[in-house]
Amino acid sequence: MTSASARVGLSTISFRHRPLDEALRLIAEIGAEEIDLGAIPAVTDHVPVPYDGDPAQYVAAIHGADLRTGAVNADPGDLNDPALTEAELTAVITPLVDLASALGAALIVPAGRADHAPYVDHDSDLERIAENLALISLLCTARGVRLLVEVLHHRRYVHTVEAADALLARCSPAQCGVLFDVSHVVASAEDPLSWARRLGDRIERVHLRDAVPGNLNLSLGAGDVDFPALVRTLEEQGFSGTYVLELETHDVAEEDRAQDAARSHAEISRLLSSAT
Repeated sequence: MTSASARVGLSTISFRHRPLDEALRLIAEIGAEEIDLGAIPAVTDHVPVPYDGDPAQYVAAIHGADLRTGAVNADPGDLNDPALTEAELTAVITPLVDLASALGAALIVPAGRADHAPYVDHDSDLERIAENLALISLLCTARGVRLLVEVLHHRRYVHTVEAADALLARCSPAQCGVLFDVSHVVASAEDPLSWARRLGDRIERVHLRDAVPGNLNLSLGAGDVDFPALVRTLEEQGFSGTYVLELETHDVAEEDRAQDAARSHAEISRLLSSAT
């Protein structure tokens, strides 16, 4: 049986200002076993995008730190942009899929650009995102990689439950699973528990950070997220995946970041132990 602690991972984004080797060392010292590998240019350069490196270097670094990779968390571009061509998206996505495949990891992508305004109109933008997710899914499937879409995302086009549901209705569960980030749901003034119940087994991976409406960059305990209720809800409906601490927090001093991440890892591990 997998221990509760083994199901609580850490994203390298938690140490986004540190070099990757230092981030991996800190994560291993905290006691986490699984990571999400950040590949979001606006957030971290742990994996540059466009990516043209050698996946073997990441495999060696991560395995060398005695860690495993659950997902590559990437931003391949604005999926609702009508000017983004199939060839352009394929060129950006394929190396990221190859990296995820080499790491035995899923690939996470966001739903649309970092703007709440549509390029064309709401329905057209959702259709465009769904079309691009279908293309990415085909590229992932060909390499044995599971595609996860981060809906909703407070700072991206799909930033409400209503829009997320409308997008997911256009994408089959076979095409993609859901990366459920509770901080984005709360920052968007939505109810994470009721939405988690409705999503059910479409939730395949969970990101954790605290938030209040309008602010998703808070440390655990500093916001409105009811973590005991969230963990209990997910476990009761059969979630068996990884809870990943993505601690892109703005209320923690950089010199205190490792200590706060360790506290958060221990706290969620305790909650998970109590819920299982």
